[in-house]
Amino acid sequence: MKAAVHHRMRIAAGAAAEMLSSGTADQVWLEGALACGFAHAASDIDLRGIVGGAELPRWGSRMVDGIRVDPQASSPQEIAELRQLLRTFDVRRDDLTSFRQARRAMHELMCLRTALSYRDGAWHPILTSEECEGYRRWAVADQAEVAASLAEDLVGLLESRLFESAHVVCRKLETCLLALDAAASGHPVLGAKWLPLLARPAINTVAPSVSDDGTRGDSWAWFRPTQRRITLALLTCWPTDATPGPPPAIADPAAGWLPQRYADGWFLRLGDTHLPVDESTLLGWLAAVSVDEQ
Repeated sequence: MKAAVHHRMRIAAGAAAEMLSSGTADQVWLEGALACGFAHAASDIDLRGIVGGAELPRWGSRMVDGIRVDPQASSPQEIAELRQLLRTFDVRRDDLTSFRQARRAMHELMCLRTALSYRDGAWHPILTSEECEGYRRWAVADQAEVAASLAEDLVGLLESRLFESAHVVCRKLETCLLALDAAASGHPVLGAKWLPLLARPAINTVAPSVSDDGTRGDSWAWFRPTQRRITLALLTCWPTDATPGPPPAIADPAAGWLPQRYADGWFLRLGDTHLPVDESTLLGWLAAVSVDEQ
């Protein structure tokens, strides 16, 4: 991988210098996996030119030494709006407007999180540490939302005894958990192929899996590592020094329930049911799902 990275970084620097010297763009950024030091033998080079003016240019891709260079154009205002998202996390249970906006923009936010600006012959990070932390919050919350949706599917599939479909959802859930681990560790959530590198060592690498006859789904003990993994990831962004209290009065704390954290607090979620909990109750629930059945 090192040779592929170094070769592409040289090409990216040459392309950026050419764009800047010709006045094609006011700034040139390198984005994506390559900006994080990852590339394979067929990786493209993703560049972004920051261009002022009323109309953005449409640049075509080109091949340089057998490698595709793919430049995109953005306006300063577009970038400012994305950076403003990174400075806020105002999601509330009765107002998901900003959450929907951020989730639609997660790819653009990832590109911004990885972006390096070329100047003085070198690449320099774009975001401040506070903005990187803002990205971490959005990315963790986003993957927790994906996990909750997949858990809802699992509940329905297991109740309908559609075990082969449940296996497919479990595989998607494992990819989601790798992305969650990467985000919680402070990394940008790159393409799925890079997640094993970004998420290592994971908080808990037990893969979610149901048995062919559904017996493990009946007890839901198999789901507890997933619940712990998601809770601990959320706690990296919203830590607490609360003392664990009694868990909430729900019949089976492992039966598909997952946590979520918004600006107005914590809640446990099972499908469309949202149960508000304080930090003490959350930690009590976490303790309850940490008691593994043998």
